[in-house]
Amino acid sequence: MVKEYLKYIKDYWAIAKLSPFFFAINILTAILYKGLAVVYPFLGAMVIKSLTEKNMVETYWNIAFFATAYLGYRFVLYFNWRAYSWNVNYSYKRLHDEIFNKLISVDQDFPEKIPKGFFMNTINSDLISISEMADELAEFFITPFQIFSIVVIVYQYGIIYPVLFFLSRVIYHHVKDQADKNYNHLWQETRHQDDKYSGFLGQVASGIQEVKTFNMLPKLHHKLSRIQLRYNKIYKTQRSEKTIRDVDSRFIYYAFQAIIYLVLIISLINGQITIDILVLIAAYHESIIGYLDDFTDACMDIRLASASVRRVQAILDYHPEKEFEFGQTAIEHLDGHIVFDNVSLTINKKPILRNISFEVKPHETLAIVGFPGAGKTMLFNLLLRLKRPTKGKIYLDDINIEEFSKEIYTSSVAVANQTPFIFNTSIRNNLDLVDTNIKKQVEACKIAGIHNFIETLPMGYNTILRENAANVSGGQKQMISIARTILTDAEIILLDDITTSLDPDTAKLVPALLKRLEKDHTVIMITKKPELMQAADRTVVLNHGKIEAIGRHNKLLKDSPTYRELQIYSSPKGVKNV
Repeated sequence: MVKEYLKYIKDYWAIAKLSPFFFAINILTAILYKGLAVVYPFLGAMVIKSLTEKNMVETYWNIAFFATAYLGYRFVLYFNWRAYSWNVNYSYKRLHDEIFNKLISVDQDFPEKIPKGFFMNTINSDLISISEMADELAEFFITPFQIFSIVVIVYQYGIIYPVLFFLSRVIYHHVKDQADKNYNHLWQETRHQDDKYSGFLGQVASGIQEVKTFNMLPKLHHKLSRIQLRYNKIYKTQRSEKTIRDVDSRFIYYAFQAIIYLVLIISLINGQITIDILVLIAAYHESIIGYLDDFTDACMDIRLASASVRRVQAILDYHPEKEFEFGQTAIEHLDGHIVFDNVSLTINKKPILRNISFEVKPHETLAIVGFPGAGKTMLFNLLLRLKRPTKGKIYLDDINIEEFSKEIYTSSVAVANQTPFIFNTSIRNNLDLVDTNIKKQVEACKIAGIHNFIETLPMGYNTILRENAANVSGGQKQMISIARTILTDAEIILLDDITTSLDPDTAKLVPALLKRLEKDHTVIMITKKPELMQAADRTVVLNHGKIEAIGRHNKLLKDSPTYRELQIYSSPKGVKNV
């Protein structure tokens, strides 16, 4: 058992991020207060002895010693709790920072490997469980010495007392520990079901509109009921083990307490002990069970924390399949000249892009078009350095993009996605996350065409956006996202099918927006809108991962069958646009 717990503690120590200083104080104060806890019952017995002998001077001294030991115990216990509190705060902050740093470094596969329900439950409850473990380590290592000290003391008054103490300790701890192991296993099962439950509710909340529209509630409720039924079944068994651990095991204590009291009374009648010894041994037996409870609870918490450690470690151990290194090149200003030189991309032995070569000049708007699966998104992923070319090079201002430092490159390329994420805070705070300059914020919103709308709101830029910006339209949310992208001062702006959530009237404003953007930026957009294809300076037509044609609208109508099909496929006006 000891080996098992030492492994738990080793794994815990590697991840807990405890402060050595605060932990040392925690251990030192624990040794002191637990030592005083052993001493002052003995001093209390000395008070009783001197009283029965009617030695008042000695009684007063014993009372003074007893009071001093008791007050010292409380005083040291206070500092122990303070050190514990410091350690919890220190550990919790360090772990949160590490989890956050991990989160911002993950790739697109992270949600598949680490489900949302698992992640949210872990950062909420598991980090707290780990942070609170410092005190349990002190209990685990020091309490056995506390119990041993008591056994040594009572041994002075007869071998039968430590034997009874030992038997009660072994049987009591075995029953309680076994129930706790079963409880811990079931607790992990309930956590797993809770992850599924949280993740499921999160998906329902995210797709509530579709749920209502397609009347999915009956089937979803049935699925939810199955999760709840499984959870309730496990939880019922878990509660039974908890009852054995916390209630039934106490009968062992009561049985041994009755035996010890009987032995003490017989010894007192036979004159083998005095009343003060009876009180002392009875008090120590009461204490030793309390210490056993502390020790067993520490074992339980360490075991439970080990599950939390594994959950947190699963997040921290996550690494993208290919972590791309950045270079050292740092150029303050870039023109935004991009060249794809014979670029190919293969994923899981499947060719996605094949020999892609094209150029985007500074202050040019380039459209990327093609049917689903043509490879458009992967081009963006390459530019965002989420993927690395299997073959070929991508150049920015005649420099291989892999040579740029991370800070320079990520600040030079910005993207506005078709489903932008907006934080549940004010419009101003959402923009502040990029740039706190109010004049720049207003200018960016004017360029994006959202400033006038914001000014009509009662709180203006201080208007709180509800979760997922539910209190504004999809188009307004998209324009706020574009304004945020403009604020980055990136030389290259990627627009990933931004008209998807725009209403027809707002979508009509996008060509003018592109013209304003290209004054200061190189713009590359994925689009399925014929009017945006026509508004672009040039368009790249992808077909099954290859470039079918590059050029302006009229040329592509002649040279590219795919482009002609897209005009018909994407336009509500059909052939008229062709």
